[in-house]
Amino acid sequence: MAVVVIGESLNATIPAICEAVKKHDKAWIQQVAKEQVDADADYLDLNAQVTGCDEMIDLPWMVECVREVTNVPLVLDSSNPPAIIKTLESFDWKGQVPIISSITNEGNSPQKLLPVAAKYNTGIVALLMDNDGITHTAKGRFKICQDLVRKSRDAGVPDHNLWIDPLILPIGTDDNVGKISFELLQMMKAEFPNIRTYCGLSNVSFGMPHRALLNRTYVAMLAANGMEGFMINPRVKEMRAMIYAIRALMGEDQQCGKYIAAHRSGVLLTPMSDEMKAKLAENAAKEDERARKKAEREARRAAGKPD
Repeated sequence: MAVVVIGESLNATIPAICEAVKKHDKAWIQQVAKEQVDADADYLDLNAQVTGCDEMIDLPWMVECVREVTNVPLVLDSSNPPAIIKTLESFDWKGQVPIISSITNEGNSPQKLLPVAAKYNTGIVALLMDNDGITHTAKGRFKICQDLVRKSRDAGVPDHNLWIDPLILPIGTDDNVGKISFELLQMMKAEFPNIRTYCGLSNVSFGMPHRALLNRTYVAMLAANGMEGFMINPRVKEMRAMIYAIRALMGEDQQCGKYIAAHRSGVLLTPMSDEMKAKLAENAAKEDERARKKAEREARRAAGKPD
């Protein structure tokens, strides 16, 4: 299954987006949307939940803003079912079926949105947690997955519209976070080959140094173990380069065309740190000095003078 990039940057938990939602700043919302699409996001996650504002107005408004400048599919990221329903009913989606995010296996959470996803034929994200919270074993989470798949099918949602989020926890709190995710992905794909998989990635590196390095490495490892959907910021050059490399190596980039195009446009070049730049400048200065001394020696020899 192809790797799917969900742009994460239109989320009202981000202060600049929160202000844009409050002020209905269409220009800023559209700019961030276009930047993510230009960076090859396959979907855009939209979250308009702002304290003191009316999401019944703000979520459709945000969708309208984004759809004016791009036709990529959207993720409606909301815990407010009426706002989601109003948004779904407000537009002709023209085949670009959105994804609803999200449900859990807690209480009546599945019953709130699974019928909506079935009625409107949308995708829906399911988080693997229940009334006991997040289980810290692959087998425990897989049992929640089995229950959510059963409830999804009972509600009339086809497996290919169900996106399972295994929940990525910080590696700094549990050495087994990575291994649990890999084992869980393999178990889910073996029993439910048509479901989709989805994750918010950055939590894995919370509290750790060099977070970007851990995030990029984990993306590659998750993709190799079957993860399809990654909610990331595709505008981050290093992460974007990693996605191009993953798609090429997984056979999802015909004749490596997009990888080569990204190389030609400079996307694959990793920005240098100040330390690296200083070291290169130092080495260049040494090389210049060696070249100067060599030229002087050759000039003395040509003049018949001793070195």
